[in-house]
Amino acid sequence: MQEDVFTLPNIPGYVNIKDAAKMLGVAESSVYRYIQTGRLQAYRAGRTIVVELETLKRFKPSLTGRPRKKAALWHASPDIDSSLITYIKVQVRTDQQDMLLKKLWEIKQEERHLFSDTVMRYISLDDTSPPTITIQLVWKTSDTPNEKARQREMEAFKAELDDVLTWETAQYSTGKVIIHT
Repeated sequence: MQEDVFTLPNIPGYVNIKDAAKMLGVAESSVYRYIQTGRLQAYRAGRTIVVELETLKRFKPSLTGRPRKKAALWHASPDIDSSLITYIKVQVRTDQQDMLLKKLWEIKQEERHLFSDTVMRYISLDDTSPPTITIQLVWKTSDTPNEKARQREMEAFKAELDDVLTWETAQYSTGKVIIHT
């Protein structure tokens, strides 16, 4: 006799582990760990574990990895595999800081504008007046896409944020890493 298997329907106000991990920007294993350690409350519905959406919105994930016992040492970048960093400093349009943060969160959640082959991407809100952000894109020199591909991705990114950033104020620079941690 075969058992019928039913999938759990969406429960309003709750998300499964996979969706919780996406929302927090962490691995599913991290969500399980938060639940096991009691940091994040969850409920079992049959074989499915669900997390209350409001609890998830308030939750702050911990830093990953083990704590450092001492400061990271400096390393020299070898010529054949050093890193290339592009810096872009651009002003936030007047009264658009909240909208900028919302748009950046959506970009993160939807995994858009990943800039092909970057090893790190940072967007920081500077403590300047008027408000500015600094965008840092890091590539391994050996894996840097061609200039045309980088420009195409940057133009798409700029178009999405055109209503919150004044691109005509943008200052661009590029550097090569000499030493790093």
